[in-house]
Amino acid sequence: MDIITIFFEKWLMLLNFNTNIIHNTALTLLYLRLLYLPIKMIYIVAKKRNEETEPSSIIKIFKKLIIVLFFNFLLGSALLKFLQPNYLANWIPTGWRSDYILLTVIAALVILSLFIFIPRQIYQLKKKEQTLGKMFLKFSSFLITVFFVFSSLLWGFNGLFAPKRIELESPVVLFDLKEKPISVVKISKTTPNGTENGITTNFKGFLMSAIDLRTGKKLWSRISTWQEYLVGETSEGLLVLNNKKKTLYFIDPKTGKRQADEKDFLNKFPVLEDNLSYMYTDYSIKGPNKVYLYGLDGRYFKLNLATNEIKEDPSYADKIRTLPVGWDESVAGVEKRSEKIKKLYPELMGVRLVESKPVEKQLIVYQKKRNDNRQTLALLDLTKRDLIWEQLLDAPLENATTSLEVFADTKFVYAWTGRYQYKINKETGKVVYQYDYKLGK
Repeated sequence: MDIITIFFEKWLMLLNFNTNIIHNTALTLLYLRLLYLPIKMIYIVAKKRNEETEPSSIIKIFKKLIIVLFFNFLLGSALLKFLQPNYLANWIPTGWRSDYILLTVIAALVILSLFIFIPRQIYQLKKKEQTLGKMFLKFSSFLITVFFVFSSLLWGFNGLFAPKRIELESPVVLFDLKEKPISVVKISKTTPNGTENGITTNFKGFLMSAIDLRTGKKLWSRISTWQEYLVGETSEGLLVLNNKKKTLYFIDPKTGKRQADEKDFLNKFPVLEDNLSYMYTDYSIKGPNKVYLYGLDGRYFKLNLATNEIKEDPSYADKIRTLPVGWDESVAGVEKRSEKIKKLYPELMGVRLVESKPVEKQLIVYQKKRNDNRQTLALLDLTKRDLIWEQLLDAPLENATTSLEVFADTKFVYAWTGRYQYKINKETGKVVYQYDYKLGK
């Protein structure tokens, strides 16, 4: 019963004016249409009475009016639903290559249909087989039908035909541009492509995307490839390597556009000519101006991007090929707090600390059940043995092997599960926004 009530409440909301211009325009046209039909019926009935028509024909006109009003109401409601921002967003490219292809095909089909439809209607108008008003009505109906059909196709493509999994393909790069925090990450989308000789084949797409951490709005996205690696942030921009094309370049974190290439880089460090590796494991960024590099000649370098200085030292190998962390005081402290949490909360499985500093209120990630691919973020009060809040991070079955990255500041917690990016209020555990990398919104 609650489902039916919610359904009718949402339906009634469609029939109210709001701040959306497109919605208000469509709603006004719907109300004018519903008002026009009874007026037209009254005119026809009056005309029939003057002609002394049988009362039965007037009843038929009234029944027809009821059916037409109901049909127009349903059609108008459906149109209003499709014109909602969340549905119209399906017409906006998300950045994935498959979306660009689908939208291009749809645009081509619409243009082709118009080239077939419009000349035929003009021909009928010239032959006086229809009036200008009738042609306009048919053209409007045609456009609405096209909009419905392709909106349904886009909705089905983006919503129903979900890929098998969406995963993180790079570390999450966080930075602040003029007090505007941004996250950049590379995402992969795997979609089953059929079965051959009993083996399931997959199609894999890649996307690099930047999100405004405050609002959850997409700033930019660009098609990426399998062998394009996002290394990290530098003062020159985001360092990106392409192992297939054997090139290095920097992209502008504000726009995602390339702002410096390998030629510019080698002009500053000519000693690296023919000595650059294109594997991300041979690079380490330790600050906006400090980059460590393992050259093809087997030597290790430290680059200062601010002064264009380069130094070579075998000891830099430790900066790139980091050895497993030994047993020091910081590791011992984390282990000690982890053991304390396990004793206080034995019901929590797979506990992982989010914050490394010892605090009374500790952020953790844990699993509710064994072999559960979904993870739960929680805030614990270690002094009171209280679970203040918990939030299930929505990683559906398609994210079976997804990784999880979590970052916390004083007020909010940010989490990346592959498909989704969350902003969560640290005090209450309420989700401020949930960005979907698959849908781009």
